Amino acid sequence: MSEMPVTPEEQPKKSNTGLIIGIVVVVLLCCCCVIALGGWYYGDAIVQSLG
Repeated sequence: MSEMPVTPEEQPKKSNTGLIIGIVVVVLLCCCCVIALGGWYYGDAIVQSLG
């Protein structure tokens, strides 16, 4: 079994899982804010249309 040693130039690739999770969380928070603001501005019209 011959394994090649890892040299400083060939370090294992760093995982981007934390970055991806952070981006997803930020996008979801932005969507929630847009929905909340839409409800704030158009809430009365929505309630009136429902009866």
